[in-house]
Formats: sequence, C-alpha cells, structure tokens
Amino acid sequence: MSVDFYSPSELLKQAIQKHQTMLKIIAGVFIVLGFYALLAPTTFALGIEKILGWTLFIAAVASFAHAFFMRQWRGFTYDVVSGLIFALIAFILLTNPLSGVISLGLIMAIIFGVDGAIKLIRLFTGKLTGSYRTMVAVSAILSLAIALLMLWDLPKAAPIFLSVIVGVNLIINGFGLLALVRAYR
Repeated sequence: MSVDFYSPSELLKQAIQKHQTMLKIIAGVFIVLGFYALLAPTTFALGIEKILGWTLFIAAVASFAHAFFMRQWRGFTYDVVSGLIFALIAFILLTNPLSGVISLGLIMAIIFGVDGAIKLIRLFTGKLTGSYRTMVAVSAILSLAIALLMLWDLPKAAPIFLSVIVGVNLIINGFGLLALVRAYR
C-alpha cells in the first residue's frame, strides 16, 4: 500500500488546474460587475444597499428563530434584541434606499478616517523605517483625504464612492484570479 504525499503548493496547483474554467468565469463576473459599478454608480450602490437590507432581514428572522427555539438559553434576550436591531436596520434600508446609501457612505467615510488616523499614530509612534514608513504615510494621507472628500460632499458622493471602492476592488480581484489561473497553467 503506497501513499502519495503532495506539498500544499502542489495540491493548490492541481485544484487551480482542475477548476480553471470556473475560476475564469468568476473572474469575468467580478470584472463585469466592477465595470458596471464604475459606469452606473447610483444603480450599483442602490443594489448593494438592497442586498444588505435583505441580508439583515434574514439575520433578523434567524435571530428570532434562534430565540424562539432556545427560550431557556441565557442568550434569549440577546437574540431578541439583536433580532430587533437587525429588523429595524433592514426596514430602514429597504423602505428608504437613498438614506441607506448615504448611511453606508458615512460609515465608509468613518472607516477611512479611523484607518488614516491609526496609520498616522503608527507612523509617529512605531518603529517604521525606509520605504515601509513612506508607504504607511502615503496610505494614511490617502485614507484621510478620501474620508474628508466623502464627508465634504456626502449626500451626492455616497453612491459614487461606494461604487468606485467596490468596483475597483472587484476589477482587481477579477484580474487577480486570472493571474492566478495563468500562473498555475
């Protein structure tokens, strides 16, 4: 009885080669959706907002179901409260999509602002050297600039920024998958 041992990289190569067609299809979908996000930012942002709203609605139903079936559990109150919060946010997002997009834009602006502030703190308190220090500085400045731009023109900028961020990410991930498939041919 013989056993074949493969290194993790060999197993990865085999998996990528076996599923390269599906990976190419997924990459294509990512790239198309990314360009759609860039070309139709408001429509795309509203779509993201609807998906988030329905996801939170499903989370609310799941929380209520868990609370109902596990009434004796000490976390019953937690499940009911989290279900109510999920349901409330889902209701707001699904009944007033534009406010949901603006809220998501505000959240993104806050995330970028906090990210930039943390990087600045690391820059001045950490032991960063060389090109890494430069990249952290550039990243901090860009994060803070994006946050300020979003806050400066928030109602109008929200769908555009959301779509650009998600769209560019999808395009990069799509081309990254194609590069992965090409690397393991």
